[in-house]
Amino acid sequence: MIRAARQLLGRLFLLCGACTLLGAIVPPAFAAGANVTAPALAGVPAATAPALDYGLPDGHFFTQANGSPLGKSATGFLLADDGGIGLWTGYQQLGGVGLLGYPISGRFIQAGFVAQATQRGILQWQPASSSVALANVFDQLHDAGKDAWLKATYQVPPPAALNEKGLSVAQITQQRLALLDANPAIKARYLATPDAVQVYGLPTSAPVDFGPLVALRAQRVVFQYWKVAEPWAKAGDVTLVNGGDVAKAAGIIPTTALAAQAPPVIDGQAATIPWSGWWWPASLQPYTPPYLFQADGALAKYDAYVRAGGAPSPDTQGWERQHIVFNDPTLFWAGHCNGWAAAALLEPEPVAPVTVRGLTFSVADQKGLLSDYHFADSPLWEYGSTSEALKPADLQRMVLQWLGGQHKGFVIDDFTTSDQIESYPVYRFHIVYIPDPLDPNKTHVQLTLWMASYHVDANFVGSTPYPGPDGQRFDYFISGPKDNPTGGDWEGVSLVGKQGHPRFIWYPDPNVRNIGRTLTSPALGYATILGILGRPQPKPATFGVDVAHVLAAAGAREVPWKGW
Repeated sequence: MIRAARQLLGRLFLLCGACTLLGAIVPPAFAAGANVTAPALAGVPAATAPALDYGLPDGHFFTQANGSPLGKSATGFLLADDGGIGLWTGYQQLGGVGLLGYPISGRFIQAGFVAQATQRGILQWQPASSSVALANVFDQLHDAGKDAWLKATYQVPPPAALNEKGLSVAQITQQRLALLDANPAIKARYLATPDAVQVYGLPTSAPVDFGPLVALRAQRVVFQYWKVAEPWAKAGDVTLVNGGDVAKAAGIIPTTALAAQAPPVIDGQAATIPWSGWWWPASLQPYTPPYLFQADGALAKYDAYVRAGGAPSPDTQGWERQHIVFNDPTLFWAGHCNGWAAAALLEPEPVAPVTVRGLTFSVADQKGLLSDYHFADSPLWEYGSTSEALKPADLQRMVLQWLGGQHKGFVIDDFTTSDQIESYPVYRFHIVYIPDPLDPNKTHVQLTLWMASYHVDANFVGSTPYPGPDGQRFDYFISGPKDNPTGGDWEGVSLVGKQGHPRFIWYPDPNVRNIGRTLTSPALGYATILGILGRPQPKPATFGVDVAHVLAAAGAREVPWKGW
């Protein structure tokens, strides 16, 4: 479908897209380990209980080595592929938990490289090859003057005095590997590992007898051959000294990186899920009805309802045809999606046809009237615009304070790179935080939002998520406090393609309508619509102290009431 690169009637008349019919989909439960910050919703699975470790987008969070008894604390360490640094992928390629143990630190800088410690070693990101290598931990400990301490504390032999001057790399490797020959069991354990040199480094000492054990030092690990049975090993077993744990005890890992992190996941949702509905085209270009203005459409029935009550026809259908319908062959996307999005946030969903005054209003008719009425709603608050893109700090703030704190959804633009605007009501979020290894004031954020979709039949009942059950992810970084950031910018998946970043977010105020231009017929009355739907007449809208406080704290731009 061709999409017109035009915008008409200002910010409030939003251009909407054509639809693909989808079945109803119930969003999946949050990932294990999530923190639920919103009330439970009927039909929406609750979050599962925290696990000891759990997967996240592009990474994994581990609590096993957080310094607390297993399962007693939710803190831990995140291994992630973030900012173009693939530590999580490299960790898995090098053997994962089975070979490297659990992470014991966050990211830090070591010798100019981004690094992260596990129980058995230190992962080191190699930007030249875009790969992860294991640091030579025991060489680093030697350089730090820890040889005597290692021998006394861990029975680690000092490195051998090897004359390697003038030798080639191949000759040095051959000489170092020959050190294994003195203990066949250690040699067998070393050679049993694929890419042993990459995983363990080269041997740096001959086997040394410490009584109950024989130890051989390598660049990245120490092998221990047990001559007697111990609670952790049988006689004849070969075990490995945890190089990462030793480095931690030796003090060569920054203390700031060793502090276990709070769970990097926050989840929240609105108190009610907005309903899916049609986008109600405002162009005669080649769509299949329903239209609001067709001969047997919602507005025609509305006019007939008013006449049946003894009043003159308000001619809302005629007004719509005169003021909203466009025949421009280049305009393929004009519609009422922002009106539907506002109505879906503010109004209970019509779920069955109603017959009043001899007229039957289908579900589509009822949703169409609500969408047309709320088409003229002005924003209670808004951030971003078609000319000035939404700032990540503003999105972060309102996701946490409005959606997470007040449990209210909001309207978001469809993060498209064209001039087309598509509006969707947001009702749920999932945040993953990744600390920046260089700047403690900077946090990388992976935000997933769930939105109700208008890609449904006009008579559809329920809510189906857009763009799918997994939601839509946005990547950005923020500076300052997570709940009230002072800056930031888009990055990662939010910098490329159609699935970029949104241009604005807003929340509708039904008490402030038609500001600047008339977008809905002045004769389309809310009280009349409620009469058709069989609902109680409206009371004056009020917003609680908590909402006012959130708006003030977030610096939201409130629009004064002007009537309509």
